[in-house]
Amino acid sequence: MEPDERWVRQTTLLGNTKGSALIAALLLVAVSSIMGATILFATSTDLQISGNYRRAIQTFYAAEAGLVEMQRRLSGFSTTNPEFLGDMASPYEPNWSTYVFSQSGWKSTEDQTYNISLTNYVPLSGNPTNTLPQPNSVQSDMAYWTKVHHKTEYDAEQAGHRVATPHYVDGDGVTSLHSPSNRGELIRFGYPSVTSVVPKQFTTSFQALYPPIEMITSHGQVEGADSILQADVFHPSGPPVWAPIYVGSQILLSGSMIVVQGTDACGVVAAGLPPISLAPAAALVGTADLTGNPATPQVSPIHLDLDEQIDDLKKSATPVLANLMSVTLGSPITPSVHYAEPTSGTLNISQVIGYGILLVKGNVQIAAPFQWQGLVLVSGQVTFAGGLGSSTLNGALYADRVQVLHDDVSITLDTCPIAATLSTLPVQVMNWRQVL
Repeated sequence: MEPDERWVRQTTLLGNTKGSALIAALLLVAVSSIMGATILFATSTDLQISGNYRRAIQTFYAAEAGLVEMQRRLSGFSTTNPEFLGDMASPYEPNWSTYVFSQSGWKSTEDQTYNISLTNYVPLSGNPTNTLPQPNSVQSDMAYWTKVHHKTEYDAEQAGHRVATPHYVDGDGVTSLHSPSNRGELIRFGYPSVTSVVPKQFTTSFQALYPPIEMITSHGQVEGADSILQADVFHPSGPPVWAPIYVGSQILLSGSMIVVQGTDACGVVAAGLPPISLAPAAALVGTADLTGNPATPQVSPIHLDLDEQIDDLKKSATPVLANLMSVTLGSPITPSVHYAEPTSGTLNISQVIGYGILLVKGNVQIAAPFQWQGLVLVSGQVTFAGGLGSSTLNGALYADRVQVLHDDVSITLDTCPIAATLSTLPVQVMNWRQVL
């Protein structure tokens, strides 16, 4: 082979090697680019997912904060709770509703269930019926708006209530469906009849002892993300009202001028109730001036667990740490709840005027004068003994044992102060759901 021919062949082979290296380099760059793009896309997706999750959590917490605020503001009175925003009409307005905003700029189009036929109040200090949307929340660091309205038959029907699948005890007798402009009767939580033993959702066309269930919708908003929570809440119903006096074991009537009246001074229980309700194994000893419907003591449907009833009502009650002597508890327009668990086992009461609910785990000894409007609920024994003057209770007395050893004792059924106090108790959640 000639020298020139060898040089040509070697040059050709060298050129082929350089071309392969270039192709390999280009392929490596392409693969690296694809891998980089994939990693960048994955990282971006992870960041986006993380951001969405963060916003979802923040909006959930914001909506939950709205629920909590509304629950707190539905308790008490306007005179005792500066932030109170409940329905102050008497009787309650079926079309009552109210909003709370933590931020400005709200439009009614943001509420897909907005109903112009409702009151749609935006309560402000000194103006509880304001309707101009503006911030009225107790906090502004979280973005939410919250709405509450009375639960009605229309609301229950939207949730699936039908005659064949009832969600509540229909006490008004109307079975036809309702509409946003004709919402029907209020749905209440309590005892539908004077023989009921378990509180339930119910309606009635008459005046009722129990306040309506409230439906709360809370909408949290963060960086364009939304979360919607809903809850139905109710005020505790207390024990069933079967008579002005209920006893679990025994009642002893040995004084003179003892009067027990089962006619409701409030008129809610129009027909009246018997003067005394005796647990199935309870005994009655002695006599008194008894009136009611019927006018004789009756056996109650069940034996009540008084400790359980006290526990249900004592939440947020004012503790009683000593005997009650020469004091006034509550007032006619602001009844209060007091709870005592005396270390000695007996709470002594003398020269006391009270309005609301008195709860005692233990025994109570009452010396006249004594005046109470509302409910007295005692797990042990109540004894009326000694003192000067009269002892008067307008409401109801529930205890395991009752002894009336003192003259001039009058107990009259009156559901008005009981109802007024129940409506001020902290609401409890009936059901809870996340809509969005």
